[in-house]
Amino acid sequence: MKTIQAYLAAIFTIFVFTGCASKINYHFQSSGRIVHTGLENFILDKAALYRGKKAVLVTNHSGVDFNLKQNLQLLRGNGIEISNALAPEHGIYGYDDDIAYRSYIRDNTAGLNIYNLYKTDRNTLRDLLKSADIVIFDIQDMGMRCYTYITNLKEIIDAMKGLNIELIVLDRPNPVGFLGVDGAYRESGIASHYISAFPAPFLYGMTIGESALYYRGEFASGVRLTVIRMTGYREGMLFYETGLPWVPPSPNLPTYESSVVYTAIVLMEGINLSLGRGTAKPFEYIGAPWIEPILFCKMLDTLNLENFKFKPVYFKPQYNRYAGKTCGGAQIFYTGGKFSPTETAYHVISSLMKNYSYSRWVVFGTSYAIDALAGTNKFRLFIQAGKSYEEYHKETISDITEYEKKRKKYLLY
Repeated sequence: MKTIQAYLAAIFTIFVFTGCASKINYHFQSSGRIVHTGLENFILDKAALYRGKKAVLVTNHSGVDFNLKQNLQLLRGNGIEISNALAPEHGIYGYDDDIAYRSYIRDNTAGLNIYNLYKTDRNTLRDLLKSADIVIFDIQDMGMRCYTYITNLKEIIDAMKGLNIELIVLDRPNPVGFLGVDGAYRESGIASHYISAFPAPFLYGMTIGESALYYRGEFASGVRLTVIRMTGYREGMLFYETGLPWVPPSPNLPTYESSVVYTAIVLMEGINLSLGRGTAKPFEYIGAPWIEPILFCKMLDTLNLENFKFKPVYFKPQYNRYAGKTCGGAQIFYTGGKFSPTETAYHVISSLMKNYSYSRWVVFGTSYAIDALAGTNKFRLFIQAGKSYEEYHKETISDITEYEKKRKKYLLY
């Protein structure tokens, strides 16, 4: 009897542990792997065509395949020579909370120079790109104009104007693509170097590859561009549905849920709230030292934001706004479904400005942070005038309609 029990236990162990280990499943919500990224398809089908080519790699820690192997290793393993890399905000390893201000570093482990895109001027960038046969761009984007990686793509394309060098963009999912196109189209004169430089709505409803096609087609004709498509991807897919691992694209988006909440909460960087930076729940906590949590959550509940629930909390940021100070506020729970991030932010900010005398717009010199984030000064001016979101939306819809017509030409999925 003991022999039979031991035999069954051994079979059970082999079945459960060996069988499960052979199937990678990162999320309970996922039914298994569906999407293959542009990186994986490039390595599988295209890399051999570029063997021996000298490349500049624009990437960070998010440039990995399904098995979390870094693109640098995979590209070099297929005979592509990479001696220089360009890194976006948060650095190539993704651990810098804010923009690193070093011009470049020599990474002896990786065996390459890593240049900081925010400390590299246009002439230096062009010289770096001219030293290569090809430029490979592989970064996980967030589908938002204020997220600085899309600015980096624009800068690379702009710098390549007039250069007979091929830009290869390895496509990746748009994590918030299911929310569609949202917010105002960026007005001329509003953009800053860091945010909202990309000429598009707040949510532009495209993957990084589609965005490259759009920008090249509308603003940079003549640039040699190849987009390596994903397979298995469809427009509006939830990230969980892809079966891919969630690699936080930046330090303050540790989970997919936080990235969805971020679409609305990031606009509140334009007022004097803490958004949970420096806590265990970035962009899921909002508050300030002058807020009492229970009353604050009652105010938020009156807004009837059906995709969100709010729990009173106290928190103390370790860095960033209100560092070391106890803040009262709310923990935000996303309950699912489609919503308008700009409408959500408009209602919350309007209510704050109306009910809290300490609420202020954040100003840098003579510029309002909210104007750069929203891509227009109308967002701020309409709130100050006490106007409804519907009035604001009517003011911005015509530019969005025109953008939608252009966008359709560049969609791949």
